Amino acid sequence: MNNNLPIVLAFVAGTALAWWVEGLRWNADVSILKESHTAELKKQSDHAVIDLTNQQKRTEAAQAALTALDAKHTKEIADEQAKNEKLRADVAASTRRVQIAAANLASCQRVGDSTSGTGSLGDAVQIDLTPAGGSVVLSLRESTSRDDQVIQYLQGYAAEAQKRCKIQ
Repeated sequence: MNNNLPIVLAFVAGTALAWWVEGLRWNADVSILKESHTAELKKQSDHAVIDLTNQQKRTEAAQAALTALDAKHTKEIADEQAKNEKLRADVAASTRRVQIAAANLASCQRVGDSTSGTGSLGDAVQIDLTPAGGSVVLSLRESTSRDDQVIQYLQGYAAEAQKRCKIQ
């Protein structure tokens, strides 16, 4: 048994040395993988921050554009309402009258003197409305104008939103 002791000790020492060297290699491999993994995570994190910043800028620009669009159309609606209120007040005070030119809707021709020359509007028949009738006409004008403004606003909003929401 004493003859085998140096062989056993050499085997144990060799195994321990191989175990230690393999441990060093394993630690080096794990360290390299950790570094590459950390670098990849940092790269992804930096890319996410850049994307988030760009998206925030696009969102702020879209919000600013929509706010400007909203302000523009709100002002146009307010101006149109003020104009209509002025007309309504003038009709109520009898400083203005609402007149409607009669037209033959079947032929899309104005009714009037048929002997007038071509290119002339002729003497079209005018219908004067009472202040109450004029107010009704102005209410219809206001409603039509407001609907037109709202439609323009919504179309502009949709176009701006579509333009801003495209993925770049």
